Amino acid sequence: MIKEFIGTGKTVEEATAAAKSGLCAPETALVKVEVIQMPKKKLLGLFGGSDAQVRASYDDGKKEKRSEKPKPKPRVNKQAMPKPFEEKKAPAKKAAKKPAPERKPEPQKAEEKLTAADVDLDYACSYLKTIIDGFKVKDARVTAEIADGVVNMTVECEDYGIIIGHRGETLDALQYLTGLALKNTTNKYVRVSINVGDYKAKREATLKALAVKNASYVVRTGRRYTFEPMNPYERRIIHTAVQEVEGAVSRSVGNGMDRKVILEPEGGVRRGSSNRRRGERSYAQAKPDPNREKRVDRADIPKFGKIEVNREPENTEA
Repeated sequence: MIKEFIGTGKTVEEATAAAKSGLCAPETALVKVEVIQMPKKKLLGLFGGSDAQVRASYDDGKKEKRSEKPKPKPRVNKQAMPKPFEEKKAPAKKAAKKPAPERKPEPQKAEEKLTAADVDLDYACSYLKTIIDGFKVKDARVTAEIADGVVNMTVECEDYGIIIGHRGETLDALQYLTGLALKNTTNKYVRVSINVGDYKAKREATLKALAVKNASYVVRTGRRYTFEPMNPYERRIIHTAVQEVEGAVSRSVGNGMDRKVILEPEGGVRRGSSNRRRGERSYAQAKPDPNREKRVDRADIPKFGKIEVNREPENTEA
């Protein structure tokens, strides 16, 4: 049986001595030495490099034991063997499923309405008065009260156009800011409604009239009508007013500040109808005017008009 050992060292001599000492061969044994790898110097004395490797081996004269293979087991014919007797068990009865207990709906908690004790109305009036004074509005008086959980505030002044703003945008901003200020003091959602010069009542009446008028137009013509973008309060007025007109439906489209209301007839827009204004006709529907003069081809007309030339020679007396 051959035994071997690999030794390493910085030189071949050191690797050979390490291999022989590690092999532990008897003095009478014939040791063979084989160089596996020569030593390599490091690059610049810092990088790379490797040690020498030497393999030392000898034969001790013993035979290697061979592992005996296990004898194959005899095959058994399972079909010829008698089958053991098995008792047939009766099928187990399935347990009837119990119906799941019905869950009772939890009673919804009624929303608590705000009261005068929850909101500091004096703070709300002073907060809104400070903003209005910044608009340089003179002699503005602000009052507030709570009704149905809503803080209704009234502003009385001579020049209230700057408070309302374009299409009520400034008034909506004042309501939003006042609601946030009251929310910080009460830790509850507070809905604020500000009335200046009966603007809301007049605006509501105007929107209802527009909704009924345009809903009737939609039902009569089968066309669609689109309002300008509105806030949620004004869109709610339009939807409520359109419900009173039979044959018209309304829906809101768009996102954020661009959300608007569209009126349509029930069942959709009629085929062939369009959203052109009244009195307008398409180019295909326009009929040619028979009394209109035909366009003259100006290619044959001189630039400075038609000049007549007498081609007959003049009779001269001799």
